Amino acid sequence: MQLLTITAAPSKPFHSDAANFPYADRLLEAKNGCENARSELSEWVYNEGLRYFVSRVKKEPLFSLSDAQDLAGESLFEFQRALPRIQALPRYVRRMFRNNLIRHLSRKRARRSRECLGEDLLMETKFSDFLNVQPEEISGLSDIERMRLSTCLQKLNAADDLLRKIWSYRLADEPLPYREIGAILGMEDAALRMRVARFCKSVRDECQRKERRAKLVM
Repeated sequence: MQLLTITAAPSKPFHSDAANFPYADRLLEAKNGCENARSELSEWVYNEGLRYFVSRVKKEPLFSLSDAQDLAGESLFEFQRALPRIQALPRYVRRMFRNNLIRHLSRKRARRSRECLGEDLLMETKFSDFLNVQPEEISGLSDIERMRLSTCLQKLNAADDLLRKIWSYRLADEPLPYREIGAILGMEDAALRMRVARFCKSVRDECQRKERRAKLVM
């Protein structure tokens, strides 16, 4: 089996090469148990899949050459399992390639969203922990922790009214989820998350700058 090895995206988009490939005859022969026909079909499907997926690399920011090669292999296995049921081969593989790409990108976008959300929640949790320090607990804080608490308070005091409102809901005894806060403020919850994430990052960056300056003084 001669399989393509592609290291860069092709200049031409994917087009099925069915007109030049005797797919109907090979499909019938493969269904009748001919291993050579099955091998030729597998080679054709893999190479067409690889051409198609590689052509999508530049168009999809979350899709890489490695992903293209993986999907071409997965599509080949899917084709081999479905071979006895396939009637119109070109139409089947076009639909299979498209559906596999859609599923792959959906999973990857969902995973990326969870990772971003996790990072935002981590920053928000750290910030909330400092703001929720009780007065009697301050004496037990280290110098670094006191500096972080002071920075959090300074940043929050300097924030705009909208951001302070968001934090008042998030730091309540029963914190409101972003969806409910968005309904109250008339904003999309994604926009609220973005503002909080930027704010937490600014606090973290300021704390890191102060910690570096403190180390230089020491």
